[in-house]
Amino acid sequence: MLRKIFVCALTLVAIFCLVGCGGEQKSNADKAVLAYAELITGGESANMAAAGISDADKNEIRKDVINAFVDGVKDVVPLTEQSADAVATKFYAKFKTEMKFQTTLKKDDKEHPVVELKTTPMDQEGANKALAANDELIALVGMVGQLKADGMTDEQLKANAEVQKLAVTALTKFVEAIPLQGEKTFDVTCKEVKGSDGKTHWAPEDEDALVKFITGQK
Repeated sequence: MLRKIFVCALTLVAIFCLVGCGGEQKSNADKAVLAYAELITGGESANMAAAGISDADKNEIRKDVINAFVDGVKDVVPLTEQSADAVATKFYAKFKTEMKFQTTLKKDDKEHPVVELKTTPMDQEGANKALAANDELIALVGMVGQLKADGMTDEQLKANAEVQKLAVTALTKFVEAIPLQGEKTFDVTCKEVKGSDGKTHWAPEDEDALVKFITGQK
């Protein structure tokens, strides 16, 4: 259930970058891959220019990630944008600090360079155990179920401060409990992507595979 949040949100980040970012002249593939990885987990990167990603792009991506969090838990609880932003902020803060990346150009190809990405991916098995032990989430499901049975609408649940507070508490507790695996490597094949200005930069050829590696799905 909650795994959907991160698969949906992080995949959306990668896809948005690929189709929506224009920009700089084509630059080093290793720095571009590093930018994508850091943006996915931390919401920002000092290497964004290498991938042609602007601050405006970053802000739009964050908005879409917040919307993805809202959509990811809509069957459990209707979240306000503010509540989803609080959870996204915790997610970014945790993994920006805990998950570090190292990129090395493995194959210097003019059309499809390959970059080796090294990091400690998220541990999905550990995340599932944390989910099962989340007492706040169990309480949230019970609370929302009872309120809906009493006739409360989604809009009323969004306006209910107690519901939103418990939702943020439960979801941030889950985020904080997601463990990391040991160090692993993943080869990222890159391709050229053109921006609206006609300039090109490197981007992961298979953004879904990159996201799955980082989130421990692969």
